Amino acid sequence: MSAEDDGLDSILLAVENPVRRKILRKLSKAPSYQLQMSKELGFSQQLVAKHLDAMEGTGLVSSLMEESPHGPRRKEYLLNKSISLSIDFAPNLFRARLFSFDAPEADASGDPNDLFRSLSEVVQRPAESGRMRPLGSLISEIDKRLGNIEDERSVLLHLRHMAMKEVAKAISGMPMTWDEKKALYQLIAERDATVEGISRSLKLREDWVRQVLANLQKSL
Repeated sequence: MSAEDDGLDSILLAVENPVRRKILRKLSKAPSYQLQMSKELGFSQQLVAKHLDAMEGTGLVSSLMEESPHGPRRKEYLLNKSISLSIDFAPNLFRARLFSFDAPEADASGDPNDLFRSLSEVVQRPAESGRMRPLGSLISEIDKRLGNIEDERSVLLHLRHMAMKEVAKAISGMPMTWDEKKALYQLIAERDATVEGISRSLKLREDWVRQVLANLQKSL
């Protein structure tokens, strides 16, 4: 088994549990504490601690001790990696790729219409004229362009990651309550930017979310 397969299996094992995915989703928005995650996610503190320890062991999550304003020092958890995982499978196809978009490499891909034309030209040839060489060349070009698309995707993921870090910094300095900051972050970060979607995600009343968004529209 290759090192790449080892890394893929390690990540799949780390995220196959739905509790861990909810923890990762929570940490993707902001660093958090064990007790805080237990309350907000609705799991026991013992269960959250078990999964945090497992993910910290794989390097997905890291922790550091922070001073608490109301008691002893506490451990803060944060995401430690920026990862994209894609798996494509179909008859005659299996492609799995795991990559980090902390430092991606950019590339460009071409217009796929010329590939359709090339394939059409090849399949219209008589079978005895020799199709294997041009089909092999076509598949090689398709694989090259798929790689270029994936590289561009990693760049876009990196740019989005950096932009959301700036959003988080800007929101943290705003004179708002914690729930108001969460609502604003959710509005920017999620595709489902409706009152109902934000209310459901953050477990806040819809009328409260609607009023917060109305106030934000006036102030921003």
